[in-house]
Amino acid sequence: MILWFSLAACLLVSLFLPLLGQKILHRRVIFIDLALAQVAAVGYAIGMAMDANGMLFAGVVTAVTVLLIATLSEESDLPKEAVMGALYALAASLGMMILAMMPHAEGQMMELLFGSVLGVNEVELAIIAIAGIAALLLSKLGRRDSYGGRVAFYGALAVAVVPAIYAVGVILVFAMLVMPGLAVWRDGKNGSALLAVVISAIASVCGLLFSNYFDYPPSSAVVVFLAAIALLWRGISTSINRENS
Repeated sequence: MILWFSLAACLLVSLFLPLLGQKILHRRVIFIDLALAQVAAVGYAIGMAMDANGMLFAGVVTAVTVLLIATLSEESDLPKEAVMGALYALAASLGMMILAMMPHAEGQMMELLFGSVLGVNEVELAIIAIAGIAALLLSKLGRRDSYGGRVAFYGALAVAVVPAIYAVGVILVFAMLVMPGLAVWRDGKNGSALLAVVISAIASVCGLLFSNYFDYPPSSAVVVFLAAIALLWRGISTSINRENS
């Protein structure tokens, strides 16, 4: 039963994270997903330190961050990737400092990085599913370069990322946002969204089965399979395109 819940969690996030990731690739703001994921992790760390609801704190901290970074417009002379990279570095450092003050800090850090996918229950699966649908709907409002549009776009990422981190961890969330989109990227633009989702789903199944059989961390195994399948597909599709040209 635990494996089925874990598989359901990974398959759920594989349905919407690659789609949001393609929007990130289109806008070429790759660091935003990692930065928001790390900010959410800081919120979880604060919740853990206060023995409170980590998801609630993650949501509040991430929402405030979204409202702040949305003030950075496309016309700004500041490079967005540099700003997001700085935000990621700051959030990662704050998270580590907060967790370092807690007993069993190493275990807490590992849980934030790689999640607790083996402990996911029905309620958490429902939250992930609802958050994924809400994120996809909200992302459709974030197409224009206005403050409201940027809030909608970054907010969509935050809505998707906060519950996903709790289940599968920061590393797998970032991998699912970026790797499938890169695998199907063609001629400077996004490729098939369906194929990106399929790649994520296959990696989820293979990674979880591998981790269950060989006793490896599940989220790490899924990331490794995701990278392998993405590279394999890139190689195959590149060879096919060369033969056809």
